[in-house]
Amino acid sequence: MCDIRLPGDLDYPIIAIGDLHGQRSELERLVEKLERLEEWPDCALVFLGDFVDRGPDVSGTIRLVRDLLRRRPGGSAVMGNHDLALVLAAGLDGRPRSPYWVKRYRVLYDHYRTFESYLGREATTEASAWPEELEALRQAMPVEHRSFLASLPWVVEASGHVFLHCGLSPELEAGALDQVAALRARRWERERLRPVAGTNTDSLWQDDYPVWLGADRCLSKSPRPHPEKLQVSGHVWVESPEVDAVRIRLDTSGGFGRPTACLLRASGAEPVFVRSG
Repeated sequence: MCDIRLPGDLDYPIIAIGDLHGQRSELERLVEKLERLEEWPDCALVFLGDFVDRGPDVSGTIRLVRDLLRRRPGGSAVMGNHDLALVLAAGLDGRPRSPYWVKRYRVLYDHYRTFESYLGREATTEASAWPEELEALRQAMPVEHRSFLASLPWVVEASGHVFLHCGLSPELEAGALDQVAALRARRWERERLRPVAGTNTDSLWQDDYPVWLGADRCLSKSPRPHPEKLQVSGHVWVESPEVDAVRIRLDTSGGFGRPTACLLRASGAEPVFVRSG
């Protein structure tokens, strides 16, 4: 279990922070700006996932995030697809490694910065050596970092907002509320979510990759509406924050730029955006 509390529900005011991808120095600059807000001492924080890969200081980013979540009034975080990939490929949750993620993390993910951060070197990506490299990474990571990533919720809620990495899916027969319940339980089963026949989610279903965490990138831009709440997500890079009647998108970094935070003073309040740098 994670040694810090990651609640599934938060009270306002809330500051949501977009994808970080190992950019500790950018997070420090962002926090310096946030500390100037009148609401800062009372704000819960919620991080939208993707803590690892791409950026130069993955370990330092996770350490700083954990320190920020210890401040009062605390906060929470959700899991992103990069976090999920690392957890299941390296077995950070104590379960056998997922063959799907072992291969996918090696071939498709920008993992070299994560290895550099914890091992001081890039990984050897030869397929035959990859399992040993993953084990070396797992052992090099502090146990509190492993447990933090493995214990990340898939969703966090407030009275007027749902915070998740990507978005709710229109390609599932399960409605928005049922999807949120499954997210809260960290459950992803075909029988429970019932993918709509003929959709990509149906034909490309993967037991180890929930669409809400990133398998369907379209959900960041056009998620299934929630009947009562605005979705706040990251995952797909946008030049500047985007807001419509269904969702707020915050990933202005993608691991290579300046992350954005969104201050939500209350359930129906207009969002206030703050960007690092």
